[in-house]
Amino acid sequence: MKNMQTSILKILGVVMLLAGVFHTHAQTSTELLQKADSLFIKKQFTQSFDIYQRIHKGGQFSPAMFLKMAFIQEGLNKPSLALYYLNLYYLASGDEQTRVKMEELATKNRLYGYEYTQLEQARELLTHYKPYATTGIAAVVILIMAIAVYQTRKGNRPVGAVVFALVGLVLLGLLVNFTAQPRSAIITGSNTFVMNGPSAGASVVGLLAEGNKVQIKNKEDVWLKVYWIDQYVYVRQSQVLEVVL
Repeated sequence: MKNMQTSILKILGVVMLLAGVFHTHAQTSTELLQKADSLFIKKQFTQSFDIYQRIHKGGQFSPAMFLKMAFIQEGLNKPSLALYYLNLYYLASGDEQTRVKMEELATKNRLYGYEYTQLEQARELLTHYKPYATTGIAAVVILIMAIAVYQTRKGNRPVGAVVFALVGLVLLGLLVNFTAQPRSAIITGSNTFVMNGPSAGASVVGLLAEGNKVQIKNKEDVWLKVYWIDQYVYVRQSQVLEVVL
């Protein structure tokens, strides 16, 4: 009994210690954010950006913070970083006006990869209604399968029901895959070499200017396979910032 009580006390001690650490971390992030916001209001932009960046690297963020970071980088004439933080702000907030701002900034600096295509519009529309669509299709598939079981028990062959159930499952798969947001990255290296293979010895396809946005296919060692102007090419991972929260 005494050993059990000791074990319980040890567990409680660990839990309280972890709770204290998490509370201190959250409190520290809040205090840092308040300090950065205060510096931003005073137009001490470089100092405020350093703190915002520290918060972000610590795994914390807020949409307003990203918007301020983008504003600071645009003011410093660094469109690549401004676009990076605008992308993060869009992911965190879903503010449609951000797309307009990104397209304007990209056009002004002759950067590519920020076009809002009809395919992206369709994907976002489906993503918005995805919970309702998946629930509805799943409910229909379950109903059809129940009908198939009922017909089987009566000695019938539920071919039609099985076909409709399979079609529903295919639709579910297509919906999930189509609405998955593609990985993207922004070139941050000046005049980044684009290669035709994941190797320093591969042939150079061309150069990508800082600020251009590419779609990521996959990663191979220190190289990223990206889609650029109707073809797959390779860039060093160290030359890009992936757009991900």
